Amino acid sequence: MPRGERPLGPEDTALLKFAGDLRRLRDQAGKPSYRELARRANYSPTALSDAAGGRKLPSLALTLAFVRACEGDPAPWTRRWRELAAEHALPLHPNAPYPGAEPFGEDDAKRFFGREVLVEQIVESTRTKPLTVLVGASGAGRTSLLAAGLKPAFDDAVVITPGEHALEDLAAALAEVFENTTGEQLAAEFRQDPDHVRLRIRQHRPGLTLLVDDFEKALGQQDFVSALTRCPHVVVAVRADRRDRCADLGGHEIVIEPMSADQLRRAITEPAAKIGATVETAVIARLVADAANQHALPLVQQTLTETWRRKRGMTLSQAGFEEAGGIEHVVARAATSFFEGLSEDDRRAAKRVFLRLVSVQRNGIVQRRTRKLDIDARLLDLLVKARLVTITEDGVALAHDAVLRWPRLTEWIDEERENLGTHQQLVTAIELWEASDRDPLALYRGARLRKAKDLGDFLTAQERRFVDISTRRETRRSTALIAVMAVLIALVPGTVVYALANERKITELNDRELGGKAISESEALMEQRQPYADKYALVGYTVNPSIEAEKVLRLANAVTHGIPFTGTPADNASVQVAPRGELAAVTDEDGTDRVWSLDEGRALPGKRFFDRHTVVKLAEHRAVTQDATGRQHLWDVKSANDITYLTALDDRFRVMDISADGSRLAGKIGGVDELGLPTPDSTERTTLYDLGDPRHPRQLPLPASVRDAGIMALSYDGRELATGVWDAAKSTTTLEFWAVGGTFAPAAPPLPQNVYVHSLTYSSDGRWLAVEHSPQGIVQVWQRVPSGAPVLRATIDSVTRSTAHVTFTDDGRVAVVRDNIFEVQQLYTSGRPADRLAYVTGQGRGVQPMYRPQYGDFLVRSGADNPELLPYVLDASRIIKKMCEKDEARLSDSEWVKSFGEVERVKVCGSR
Repeated sequence: MPRGERPLGPEDTALLKFAGDLRRLRDQAGKPSYRELARRANYSPTALSDAAGGRKLPSLALTLAFVRACEGDPAPWTRRWRELAAEHALPLHPNAPYPGAEPFGEDDAKRFFGREVLVEQIVESTRTKPLTVLVGASGAGRTSLLAAGLKPAFDDAVVITPGEHALEDLAAALAEVFENTTGEQLAAEFRQDPDHVRLRIRQHRPGLTLLVDDFEKALGQQDFVSALTRCPHVVVAVRADRRDRCADLGGHEIVIEPMSADQLRRAITEPAAKIGATVETAVIARLVADAANQHALPLVQQTLTETWRRKRGMTLSQAGFEEAGGIEHVVARAATSFFEGLSEDDRRAAKRVFLRLVSVQRNGIVQRRTRKLDIDARLLDLLVKARLVTITEDGVALAHDAVLRWPRLTEWIDEERENLGTHQQLVTAIELWEASDRDPLALYRGARLRKAKDLGDFLTAQERRFVDISTRRETRRSTALIAVMAVLIALVPGTVVYALANERKITELNDRELGGKAISESEALMEQRQPYADKYALVGYTVNPSIEAEKVLRLANAVTHGIPFTGTPADNASVQVAPRGELAAVTDEDGTDRVWSLDEGRALPGKRFFDRHTVVKLAEHRAVTQDATGRQHLWDVKSANDITYLTALDDRFRVMDISADGSRLAGKIGGVDELGLPTPDSTERTTLYDLGDPRHPRQLPLPASVRDAGIMALSYDGRELATGVWDAAKSTTTLEFWAVGGTFAPAAPPLPQNVYVHSLTYSSDGRWLAVEHSPQGIVQVWQRVPSGAPVLRATIDSVTRSTAHVTFTDDGRVAVVRDNIFEVQQLYTSGRPADRLAYVTGQGRGVQPMYRPQYGDFLVRSGADNPELLPYVLDASRIIKKMCEKDEARLSDSEWVKSFGEVERVKVCGSR
C-alpha cells in the first residue's frame, strides 16, 4: 500500500499554501497515485511527493511536470512559482558579475563590456572638441557609460550629476579634486564670473575632463550651463527628447545607439568570464534575440542577475534562466511592483498611459508604438525609473515587447480592444488634420464622431480639442440646414421671383448635405468591409466634387476592388510584388511561398518554391528565397507556373537589393558563429554578383568605399549602384553613385549630421532616387543630373515617423506608404516644388507599393487579416469611366431610398 502524505498543518506561509494547492490540484485530477503521476511526468514518485511536501520550493521544471500530470494550466503556476521564488531567492554574492537593477558604478569598470568602440569614439572627440554631447534614450545606459566606461578611460575625470542647484553641485565636485578651497567659495566665484571655472581647472587640474550625467535636468539653469561650456574638456549625457535644446551649445553630438548582437554578447559573457564563470549558449541566444538593437541593457543585467542566483556551480544555465523567467518575468515583477505602489488616481492615469502606448492590429496582434504624450512629468519619471517606458526623440514608448505580456496589461487590452481601435483611428485622423493645415474637411462627423465622443476620459487634451471642434462644425452644419428649411417654409406664400433668385444657392447647399451623407455612408461601409462603398462615394463626388470627396472615391474604389489571395495563404502572410505588378509571392499556411499571377482584378495561384522557402527579393524574372536555416537561394521565375531553381548563394551572404531586371544582385557577406551572429574578427563587406549566368553568379570587383557602404540600391538595369557611405569622424552620410565596373558620378552633398539612411529606391529610368532618413522618417527625392551632382527636388515629411516604402511611376510621380497613409507627389525637373496629388488614409499597410502602368494604379498591401492588395487609381475620371462602362456605378432603388429617402436620385454617369 502506498505511503500517505505528510499532513501540512496550518497553511500559514506562502510555501505551505503553494504545496497545499498542488495537493488540491491532484485531488481535482482524481487523486492519481504518485506512481501514476511519475509515469505521466517522467519524474520519480519521491520527487513528486516532495514537490507537494511544503518543506522546500521545488524547481520550476518539477512543478510544471506535476501540474501537467494533473492536467492543470502551466501559465498561472509558472507566474506563481516565480513570485514565490523571488521571495526565497538567495542573497546576491558580492562577487556577482552583474549589477542587477542598478547602473554600473565607477568601481564596475572591470565588468563593463560592449561599449568599447563608443568609448574610444568619445575619448577621441574630447581631444579635438571642448564639448561632446552624448544623446541617448532612457534605458540606453548613459549613467553606466559615464561611470564605468568613460571615467576609467580618462587619466583625470570626475562624474557630476546636477540637481536643482547645479552650479553648487559643480562647485562641490571640483572642490573635492582641488586643494585649499570649498564648494561654497567656488560656487560664489563661478556665479560672479563663469570664466573662473576654466581658469581654476587650468590652475589645478589642466587635464581634467568633466562627465555630466542627466544634463537635461540642468538645461534651464543658465549659470551652470554658462560655466560648464567654458571648461576645456566636457562630456554631457542628455536624454534624446532634449537634444534640440543642446543644439546652440556648439558641441560635437554622438548618439548612443542600441547594442548590436555582438556587443550585447560581450556584455553577457565577458563579466562572467572575468570571475571564471560561463554562460550557456542557449541563454546567450535567448537574450540576444530578446534585446539586440534595443535599449534593453538594464533589463538584460537584471535578468542575468536573477539567473546568477540560480546558477549551477559557476555556470549560468538554461534551467536557471527559465526559473528566473527571462526578461519577461523581470518586466512583469517590475510592472506589478510599480503599479501596486501607486495611489488610485495614479493607477488610473498609468493605465491610460500603458494603453496609449499599444497598437492593436486588425489581425489581433498587439504592438508597441511611440507617441508624444501629454502626461504628468512625475508619473512619467516613475515609469522611466521602473524601466517600463523609455523616452526617445520621437516620444514615449514601452521599454520592451515583454511589457506587452504583463498579465495586467493583457487584461486591459482585452477589455478595451474596441476602444483602442477607435482611439488609433482618432490619432491618425488628428495627424492628418494637422498635416493638412487643419482642413475642416478632415474633421470627424457622423458615426466616427459619435464613437470618438464615447471614449470619454481616454482622450488627451489634444484629442478632446479635435472632437470638440468636430462637434461644433457638425452642429453648425445641422443648424444651417434647419435654418434653410425654415426659410423655405416661410417663403411658401411669398413670391415666385424670390424663390427663383435663391434656387441656385439652395441647390448647392442641398448638394453639400447630400454629398456629405453619401461620403459618410461610403466611409462606414469601408470600415465594415461591406460592398457598394464605391457607389456611395461616386454619389458624393458627383453632387459635390471636392478634394475630400475625390480622396474618398479613390479609397473606396481601392477597397471595393481589392485583389484577394484565396486558398492557402497564411493570416498576416508576407506579400512581395514584382516590378510592374504582374507577379506576387505570398506565404502559405505551412511557411512556404507561392507565386501568384496578377491581372487588373484577380490573383491566380501558381507554383511553390522549395519547402519552407520564403521570398526576400522579387525581380521581374528572378527571386531570392531564404530557407529555414537562413541560407539564401536564387530562382528563375518566368511566370507563376514556370519557376526553376538556379543555385544556392554563399551561406554568409545576405541580399540587400536585386536589380528589377534580375541582372545583378547586391548584398553583404560577413562571418557568423554557431548562433548566426557576426564574429568579432569578421568584417561585413558589400558583395555584388553579376547574374549573366544565373547558375554561376560571378562576384564583381568593387572600389573600397563601395565595399564599406552601409546601405545600397541597384538601378533598374543593374548598371549603377547607389550607396550611403557613413563618415564616423563627421557623423555624416554621403550618397555615392558608381557605374558598375566604371567610374563614380559626382556625389550628393552630405546629409545632415547624425542622419542615417534607412533605404534607397531608384525610379525605373534611373533619373530619380528616393532616400529615406532615420530616425526622422523623412523621404528626400534626388534628381540624377548627367555629369553633375544630384539635385534635391522634393522632401516628404513624416507625420508618424514610421518606416516609409517608396516607388515611382514612369511619368515622374513618387508614391510613399507608411502605416495606413498613402501619399503621391508630382515631381518636376525644374526648381518648381512638388505637387501633392494624393494624401489619403485607408487600410494600407506599411509595405512596398508597386506601380502598374498598364492599369494606372498603385498596388498597396491591405491591413486586413487575410493578404490582399488594394489598387489605388489616382485619376478619378478613369475610376468613373470604368464603373459606368461596367454598369457598377448605380445604386439600386432600394439602396437609394434606404440611405436618402425621397431625395431625387442623382445621375452619376453622364450629365446630371
